[in-house]
Amino acid sequence: MLPTSLGETGVRAVTDKFVAWTRGYREGVALTHGYGHPRLQKSGPSPVPGYVVQLASLAAAAKARGERWPALDVDTRRALLDAAFASAGVRALPPRPIGQHVVADLMAFYFRSSEANDECYNALINREVCRPIAITTKRPEPLKKM
Repeated sequence: MLPTSLGETGVRAVTDKFVAWTRGYREGVALTHGYGHPRLQKSGPSPVPGYVVQLASLAAAAKARGERWPALDVDTRRALLDAAFASAGVRALPPRPIGQHVVADLMAFYFRSSEANDECYNALINREVCRPIAITTKRPEPLKKM
């Protein structure tokens, strides 16, 4: 679901941030609206109850194959996720976590992040970080791999 280039530590870090995001989720918070969209939208109900059901469903699907999720081969996991996405109506990566499916939301959480953007370009761009204009005129520093 997440790039293997993150390694186990990186995947754990993204997952921990996603869990923290779910714990801090607040219903009815005003969302950013883009230029030309004057109508203010608010965040909906917490997606967490749905996430619990979806994770249990994935675990049950793995168990039906006689394994736990981590023990399944990549092709089997991909097939189970394809079926889960089809069932949830996921057709594309959402612009942000929207509660349609926990895995799609985890992927959106990561792939729409500054960290993913930096990893893609192997440069410290900090797309979603407020920074002085003077910095934006300079070539970003390469990422330092740990």
